[in-house]
Amino acid sequence: MNFISDNRSDSDKELFFGLDEEFTIIKNGWIMAHILHAAGIFPSVSQARKNGWNTPIPNGFNIIVAGKKRKEIFILN
Repeated sequence: MNFISDNRSDSDKELFFGLDEEFTIIKNGWIMAHILHAAGIFPSVSQARKNGWNTPIPNGFNIIVAGKKRKEIFILN
């Protein structure tokens, strides 16, 4: 699943995710718990926080592998 900050340009979106990829916009105030909930790894943000994801979203381009099924999450913040 792909996540991108709303202040990134269209050229950044194309460079990192391509033209055909879908992505979710990272909203202001989100932390990693919000990302993992939106990706479907946890049923709620509070559950993700309880599992140690109460951290800020890292800057730059990151690949996070999480969950029992080892789901890949791509983040451009």
